Amino acid sequence: MAEPYESTQDYIQAVLHLTDRRLSALESGEPEKALLLADRVEERIRSRCEATVEAGGVASLDYLFRVFHLSPFERHCVYLSLTPELDAAYGDRYAALQSGGGRLPGLELCLRTFAGGMARREELLGQWRGREDVLSCFFRAGHRGAEERSDLSAGLKLDRRIVHFLFDYMSEDPALKGMVQTYWPGEETLPPLVLYEDLAERMAVWSAALPRETPVLFYLKGPRGAGRRTLARHLCQREERPLLLADLSVLFQQGRSWEEILLHVCREAAIRGAALAFDGFELLQGKEESIPNGEGSTLVKTAPSTLHIQMLLERSARVCGRLFLLSTVAWQPELPCGLWQRVELELDVPGTAGRLALWRHCLAGKPLAEAVSLETLSIKFALTPGQIAAAAGEAERLRQWEEAKTLDEDILHRACRAQLSHSLGKMASRVNAAYTWEDLILPPEQKRRLQNACAQVEFRHRVYDQWGFGKKVAYGRGLSMLFTGPPGTGKTMAAQVIANRLGLELYKVDLSGVMSKYVGETEKQLGAVFDEVKKSQSILFFDEADALFGKRSETKDSHDRYANVQTSYLLQKMEEYDGIVILASNFLQNFDEAFKRRLKFIIDFTLPDRDRREKIWRSVLPADLPRDEDIDFDFLARSFELSGSSIKNIAVSAAFLAAEEGVPMGMVHLLLATQAEQNKTGKTVGADELGEYYPQVQAHLKSRLEQEGA
Repeated sequence: MAEPYESTQDYIQAVLHLTDRRLSALESGEPEKALLLADRVEERIRSRCEATVEAGGVASLDYLFRVFHLSPFERHCVYLSLTPELDAAYGDRYAALQSGGGRLPGLELCLRTFAGGMARREELLGQWRGREDVLSCFFRAGHRGAEERSDLSAGLKLDRRIVHFLFDYMSEDPALKGMVQTYWPGEETLPPLVLYEDLAERMAVWSAALPRETPVLFYLKGPRGAGRRTLARHLCQREERPLLLADLSVLFQQGRSWEEILLHVCREAAIRGAALAFDGFELLQGKEESIPNGEGSTLVKTAPSTLHIQMLLERSARVCGRLFLLSTVAWQPELPCGLWQRVELELDVPGTAGRLALWRHCLAGKPLAEAVSLETLSIKFALTPGQIAAAAGEAERLRQWEEAKTLDEDILHRACRAQLSHSLGKMASRVNAAYTWEDLILPPEQKRRLQNACAQVEFRHRVYDQWGFGKKVAYGRGLSMLFTGPPGTGKTMAAQVIANRLGLELYKVDLSGVMSKYVGETEKQLGAVFDEVKKSQSILFFDEADALFGKRSETKDSHDRYANVQTSYLLQKMEEYDGIVILASNFLQNFDEAFKRRLKFIIDFTLPDRDRREKIWRSVLPADLPRDEDIDFDFLARSFELSGSSIKNIAVSAAFLAAEEGVPMGMVHLLLATQAEQNKTGKTVGADELGEYYPQVQAHLKSRLEQEGA
């Protein structure tokens, strides 16, 4: 029984001794005898490596030889290239034995120190050249002795990954540090599968039923955070194998060629005996992609991506039996997947019931405020499992920072919004939703209909999921509304009240940035707006929407056809969006009947009557405002037919007049501000309109003029 190695240094000494024997064979007068002695030394090394493993130790280099099925001659080449890494003096010996004086062992030197006859050397050389893909895992590019067939003197330079592994078998590939993740079976960091436990079990059973060593490819489609990585980890956990996950978006930033990327990743998977997962596979799925050219970070147009995919499939098949391709888009392979048994699975954003289960899991044991409804939270925010987990963590951090006793609705909403990464702010302006139901003074019928609209969001889970209407209504579950009425009647305020009530962000679309005279450009801009709003789950507000989505005309020319296409495209996008879209217009008649029938709510905002005007006058003045007690709200409401927006403008202007004079705001200030507001629309406010307050207004103006004259 061979004796195991006590340490790596013990093993290294044996390798150096073997190299001495090989080199001595070239220098002695009896090469055959010297080579025979060297073969015996190498056999003893292999036996001691086996004994080391049986004793519970690690023979790292011998392990690599077995993983990559290296032949005795290939192992010999590794030994010769390793010795200069361990002892620089061997470089001098190599230089003396080679015609070119190179300090690295050339392929010719390796042949001469391993085999005595020319016929045998030719045979070994032919085998070497047929194993370039495997040998590239051990020797650096340009130092493999096979790039130039006529040059056998090219020095063999051992890849530093192999050297690192020799001294520390748990080390990472320096070229992949920070760019790939290795997940080991039994890791405590593995999150539970709240939604996909049955799917993971089905995948494991299906894979186990295939013939032994059948390579299996799982194509997992879905948005980031949908659970694709977690599902792959759980399957590997069941099969008790590590998982090596590479993010292509990160790897491509390093400026390396696709061939070099695959070399490092596939080698590491082989070393670890791991399954492989490539995230960001959509980067390879176009007809042509911009891929780094290996000469820096410059991106160049390359051959069709099918060649890159084919290379990935072929090289992965050599090193692992499980491959996971994670992508955000579907995949229809243009080429066969070779030996791979391919299964495509879609992991989309979970429905309300799934999100509710995730929230309950992530917030289990956390101090929730009594008023918090996780069902409502699940309805409002269509988050992925990853986003829900991140939001739960962010909410707890906010609670601790703010020293709150419980997680209330405000904290949870802020944590959810923090997960919604989007670029909607480039296409629309965010509106601060500060108004509440108390601020919105409307007739009871309009207010009730707005509250009904909110209820369709708050109780969506109950109606669609629990009561089964989701099976009957598979399309168009979003909430679309049209607010019509004169300017200043509260349409924008109503949109803010809804956003405030539901805890959602409100974005007002800039029509000037959307509309275009070029055919197809408006639809492109609209598509981009709806793509971004899906990420944010915000309320989309189109003001003066009839300018873009007005009544479809009779088709008389190409312009008419194009306008009708725009309207139809908006309807399509509104029905695809499960969130809230609000259209506002001053003229209901500008929308055709077919368009109106496809809206969930149409609410008419009229100018306020006398009673509502008085309520608006009273509500618009802040509690902290210093004002006279004798302000005649009845007179203001009776004498001036104003919109709510105009009343607000008057109140603010009057406050500035009072502030300028340094006195509390009084009736005179309000009447002067009313005069200015009416003048903007060409209306005159004179003695008849001011009535009993006309003398006070005149006296006030005279006093101001005298003060200014003095």
